[in-house]
Amino acid sequence: MDSRIIEPEIPSRCRCPYCGLEQPFRKGQEHWKTVKVPSLTGPIRCRARVVYAKCGNPPCTHRYFALPLPGVARYQRATTDLIHEGVAGLVADNTTLERTAQRLNRSLNTTASRSALDRWKQQVAAQYDLADIVPRLGFSGALCLDEYLPRRSRRYEQLAGDAIRKRLLALEPVPRGRIQVRGVTEEFCRRLDGWGIHPYCVLFDLLTTFPKVVRKVWPTAHLQFDYFHVIQWLWHFLKNALVQYRKSLQGEHWELHRSELWEMRWRLLMRMDRWGQKEHRVIPEMMDVYVGTIVEQVLLFKEQLWDIFDASETQQEAYAKRDALAKESWWQRSWHLTKAMQFLLSPKFEFMTTYLKHKEVPRCGHSETLINVWRQTEAVRRGFKSDQARLNHLKLFQITHYLKEPIGRQVASNSGQTS
Repeated sequence: MDSRIIEPEIPSRCRCPYCGLEQPFRKGQEHWKTVKVPSLTGPIRCRARVVYAKCGNPPCTHRYFALPLPGVARYQRATTDLIHEGVAGLVADNTTLERTAQRLNRSLNTTASRSALDRWKQQVAAQYDLADIVPRLGFSGALCLDEYLPRRSRRYEQLAGDAIRKRLLALEPVPRGRIQVRGVTEEFCRRLDGWGIHPYCVLFDLLTTFPKVVRKVWPTAHLQFDYFHVIQWLWHFLKNALVQYRKSLQGEHWELHRSELWEMRWRLLMRMDRWGQKEHRVIPEMMDVYVGTIVEQVLLFKEQLWDIFDASETQQEAYAKRDALAKESWWQRSWHLTKAMQFLLSPKFEFMTTYLKHKEVPRCGHSETLINVWRQTEAVRRGFKSDQARLNHLKLFQITHYLKEPIGRQVASNSGQTS
């Protein structure tokens, strides 16, 4: 086994890291410790000499301080290269602590326990601050806000993302269950504003808290309900209308029709111009059977919805199509279609069609995409142990995936101050 020795440079003058006094070097004590060094050729035993200097400042709370060792982190029996390699593997590869420890043993001829890797990760993340990272992410100006329930947590978290660049900007736990306290959301938005997030438009789900809060923090920003949540809510009524009608088909002679409706429940809600060969063959045959029923009404209603949101060129045209649909009476016989129409006639429709009035406003915030990406990091770890652990991983995730910087560059630049 190869052996290496790491020794500090003995200066003529040194500065105490606790009181900041620069003074002549006076040796106090020393000891040796073994540190882990990554190597591609074979195992290496590295011995580091730790030298302590006396502090001559009487008010200082520490009598001795250690001289910095090149490339060795303080209080760790490992080099900074090994620490950064282990942390980068956890974040960039999205793998577990156990697999990273096995990879270090197999590839770099060294060992690292799961607890040591987790401790290294938290210490490296503590060197960064979201207030410094978020302004460097290149915010596009389109902000999306949402909430989600983390794994292994009983509290919802607020989420902020870049709607155009599809980047996760910030996470913040909610003190009390759901986001029902307007002040919590307002504090979150003001914190984003203090980090340099000044959006020209804000996209959010159908929660009524968001429009009022955004108007306070960013009065000039355009408001847009996320198109995904709008269609999801409308499709909720249409799907339930089909399910309820399917349940009403009782008897063995309806068994085939019940199976057919269940199989085609999502295909019936597709736009006609997106139908494939199967849809063009099966759905017209189904309409011959279900003519005058709720199945036909749902098919007509969803085409009207696609026409309002996809085929309209201006917001006034969308309002005109909605009002024309409201004057018709064929959908009023269904409770589910009536509820869907009431949703369209609500004041929320103005924020559903902001993207038609202002062409620079995207209609999708992609918050669900960001949540799904983040849940993949949670699934590997079966959730994070604490809110701080989740925040630390977010900081390292942003540095690795968005800024494309090596983890620990900031730490490495300060390694001369550690021992």
